[in-house]
Amino acid sequence: MEKRFFKDDLTDTWFKIGIAFAIVFAIAAPALYIFEDYLTDGGIICAFYTLTKIYCPGCGGTRSVEFLLHGHLFKSFLYNPFVPYYAIDYVVFMINTILVKTTKKLGFTGFPVTGSIYVGIGVLLGQWIIRNIIFKIWGITCL
Repeated sequence: MEKRFFKDDLTDTWFKIGIAFAIVFAIAAPALYIFEDYLTDGGIICAFYTLTKIYCPGCGGTRSVEFLLHGHLFKSFLYNPFVPYYAIDYVVFMINTILVKTTKKLGFTGFPVTGSIYVGIGVLLGQWIIRNIIFKIWGITCL
């Protein structure tokens, strides 16, 4: 029987997904830098917004990633708070998991990975609802 390191049964699975994400991001990040003007200046039009005339939960996400990569955490948060939330959560989770797996003394074995994912989904849906209420009632756009 294999010894469990973590209280959450899904931590190892999320860690493997996190490694795959890091690989994909390492490949995609240079493309974002190369095409950032095209992507952020209207080069891609949101199909959800075009059809419904309301923002989708991901609207502002590309600009949020761009600002985060340039070190502008506050601007990133304003465009889409989901992006910096998950970036910080991801880094903390990955470092913590590596520490627990390698040192077995450092790190927090009770990291609430599944709970933090649910909080992130709440952040995503919350900003989507608030952004559309502000847009539809007062005509103020956050993007």
